[in-house]
Amino acid sequence: MTITSLKGKTVLVTGGARGIGKGIARACLEEGARVIITNLDIAVGKGTEAELSSLGPIRAIRCDGTDRRAIDELMDDVWENEGPIDIVFSNAGRGFSASTLEASMEDVHNLFSTNYDSAVHLAQSYIPRMIALDRPGHIMFTGSEHSVGLPAGNEGLNFGFYGASKHALLALAEWLRADLRKTCVSVSLLMPGPVLTEGLASTFKILETDPDNQQIRQQFSKEVESLLRERMISTQECAELALKGLKRGLFYIPTQSHIKSDIDRRSEELEQAFVLLNDNQ
Repeated sequence: MTITSLKGKTVLVTGGARGIGKGIARACLEEGARVIITNLDIAVGKGTEAELSSLGPIRAIRCDGTDRRAIDELMDDVWENEGPIDIVFSNAGRGFSASTLEASMEDVHNLFSTNYDSAVHLAQSYIPRMIALDRPGHIMFTGSEHSVGLPAGNEGLNFGFYGASKHALLALAEWLRADLRKTCVSVSLLMPGPVLTEGLASTFKILETDPDNQQIRQQFSKEVESLLRERMISTQECAELALKGLKRGLFYIPTQSHIKSDIDRRSEELEQAFVLLNDNQ
């Protein structure tokens, strides 16, 4: 599906009340789209709806993406009130920091339920509807720089399971692209590095008055903080790059240049392994 303009398009953004999702919702409204956002806390969703309503038509709906029935009901609701959805931004997700050797499986399963299962539910509910209508559609998954490797300098963040959930989205998107090659529905993967979301902004604000905050420093060091500040972009910048990648028909949409060095590092290590394993000496 080639998208040159969002004017008049119906757009769904899951997790669209805060962070990257809110930035995408705003950017779509500014381009003339009709936007539906979801959030678990409907009060937060309605607050974002009120905040952005001056930009264009926006409606907030409470939806738990980990519940397939809730996703189907969401689709039915939007189809009935706004019509078929042209573009879905599968953005709902959360962070998770825990040692790979100490995290409970319950926490791991809950993380994957939010970051991965919800994306599967959304794809399985949305895409068949568009195929049945023989109508062009698109779904963009919000992955991460962690989808393609462990970013240099992030080793102390304990993001192993978060990274695994974002790796899973990469595999899902790649296989889904192959499955959809003969249909009018397309797919892409947004891969942001650090983004200045409300949560990260709040953390940085605390560190401005309490730079040695013990609780925060347990998660990341001053070196990691410096790296994040150097690499991070705003939610609006992330949204603009997401839409730029969408309009250019890109499958992979990385948002920061440093991500390439992480990909190159993995590629070089794999290449070396092939060379050494095929050494006949």
